Amino acid sequence: MNITNSPELSQTRYRIADLILEFNHPTHIALNHILDSFRDFQIDIADGKADITINISPEKAPVTVDMGLLRTDESIAWGDRFRFYEKEDTFITTIVNEQGNGTWYQYSNRNFEQSTIYVPESSAAEQSAVITWMSMMIFGQASLLHDTIMIHASVVNHEGNGIAFLGKSGTGKSTHSRLWLTHIPNTVLLNDDNPAVRKTAAGIFIYGTPWSGKTPCYKNERLPLKAFVRLQQAPANTFTWQPGLKGFIAVLPSCTAIRWNKDLFSSMNTILEKIVGEIPVGYLQCLPDAAAAQLCHSFIFGSK
Repeated sequence: MNITNSPELSQTRYRIADLILEFNHPTHIALNHILDSFRDFQIDIADGKADITINISPEKAPVTVDMGLLRTDESIAWGDRFRFYEKEDTFITTIVNEQGNGTWYQYSNRNFEQSTIYVPESSAAEQSAVITWMSMMIFGQASLLHDTIMIHASVVNHEGNGIAFLGKSGTGKSTHSRLWLTHIPNTVLLNDDNPAVRKTAAGIFIYGTPWSGKTPCYKNERLPLKAFVRLQQAPANTFTWQPGLKGFIAVLPSCTAIRWNKDLFSSMNTILEKIVGEIPVGYLQCLPDAAAAQLCHSFIFGSK
């Protein structure tokens, strides 16, 4: 089936980080109902050319005995149900469905600009979870072609400025954001897990996205990025700036790019180098207390 020409297909578009993500999908898979977190990002289908295209197909995936080179079978989200392969100029992602009687397949071209997701027997809830996750992975790679990096961070909006808190899982990024919301006036949450950072002619901006982890915070907003802050748990609160290479190294682990595509990984490094050349990077060793948020605020914005 040529999915883009099928009369039984619909087209749904979203603008995320000023990039147009287009879905071509069967009419019975109503994305505007399934993808709740995307609703504020939906745009008219006639609004410009798509930057990233995802086809949703109910047909059987073109599976062959040779799936290519298994790159990884590790996934926090999907456990042992997940596989990721590279075959020639295609990346193939597979996830066994909840019932164990079918498999989701995602075929993406080398730069993830064009992908097809093959849907097995599945509930609406599973379709929502898998398509949301797969689209995040696709967007995280394809956006690198547009001076955009998705990062693993919790981001607050303080008086119209974005501050991105970085750190390993379990470090306390969300906790620190909540401390700002509680103890720093004029602060709200922008995104709690997967914001996007984009370098533009007008400056460097951080964007809310439809992907915000366990916190339902899906804001279609952009803010000038004020600072990155890498967090580490400690017995006392201390803040230091990380200039130059130290800043680059502090932010790099939080960026999204698969290392098996050298071009995309190189693009990510180039974009990040430009971003940290303009945006300060801090290192906050901290307790989960109000004083940590106040110390961080004082270094970024100065004492008032």
